[in-house]
Amino acid sequence: MDSDLVKEERNMMKNKIKNEITTKINDILIENKIPEINNSTVINLNNQIAYLGNIVIFDYDILETIENQLSKILNNYGSYSIKNEEVVSCCKPAYKNISFKVNVDI
Repeated sequence: MDSDLVKEERNMMKNKIKNEITTKINDILIENKIPEINNSTVINLNNQIAYLGNIVIFDYDILETIENQLSKILNNYGSYSIKNEEVVSCCKPAYKNISFKVNVDI
């Protein structure tokens, strides 16, 4: 019975953090006229939860600003990494894909 309660509390906390992170990131994206992210991926580890996501940036001039703002958000939750890569397609303009991962102790 206790283990079910612990699992339920952990799931509630996991979803709360996921929603907080997504909302804060979307606020930055809206402010910079970038399409919002709909979701982030959640990975359950032993005593941590990892949140992963991707952001598409077409305007390279704001890339550094977005990465700095993203760092400030993720730093409040735990250890994190942010990477970007250029994506060149035959059918769309080139863009930068920012991927992020944050590990949260629960």
